[in-house]
Amino acid sequence: MNTAIIFDMDGVIIDTEPLYTNAELRLFSEYGVEIPKEDWPLFRGCAEDDFFTLSMQRYQIAEDRTVFMEKGREYVRDEFKKDLVFMPGFKDMLKRVQKNHATGLVTASPRHNIDFLCELIHLDNIFEHIVSGDESARNKPHPDPYFEMMERLNVLPNNTVIIEDSLHGLNAALSSGAHVIAKTGSLPKKDLSIAHITVSHLNEITDSLLEELLHKKV
Repeated sequence: MNTAIIFDMDGVIIDTEPLYTNAELRLFSEYGVEIPKEDWPLFRGCAEDDFFTLSMQRYQIAEDRTVFMEKGREYVRDEFKKDLVFMPGFKDMLKRVQKNHATGLVTASPRHNIDFLCELIHLDNIFEHIVSGDESARNKPHPDPYFEMMERLNVLPNNTVIIEDSLHGLNAALSSGAHVIAKTGSLPKKDLSIAHITVSHLNEITDSLLEELLHKKV
């Protein structure tokens, strides 16, 4: 039986959420916009194009869209260069699960961001298979990126575990028919209850937990 563990990227394998926040604060401050606390979850796990569309409309930012996007991308790259680290426990977990399962990375981030990360932290040496947000007909919260990865790995949804941390990602993962683990960090635990299992640290995802999930019917 072919089995697979598929990882989301931001907030699951690399600790990018604080960096995105810093970049967004810098960007919005240029336009005199202060983001209400309750709005931040709207942006987590959001596709890049959706982020720029939503923020410009929601806060009535009167800027050329291309200029706004290029500023945002530049500020994100600046933050990544300063302080990008892997999530605690990720590398140990990856070594462990790769002994028994195929692995893949599925992210809402666009290909240009993945290419940048491949140069910065050699992401392509860690995952043979990476699906970015613009490589399927529809991005998260639709399941299409996960279907694309399952096809590449030659694995069925019921033989797949997906690890996510945002509502967009969780909805995409659940819609794919896979077993879904939610990791806290980007959102409070109470907001992740739609997942099959919730963990606060990657070391909680043991071999026995994965086997138990994979033997359940979704």
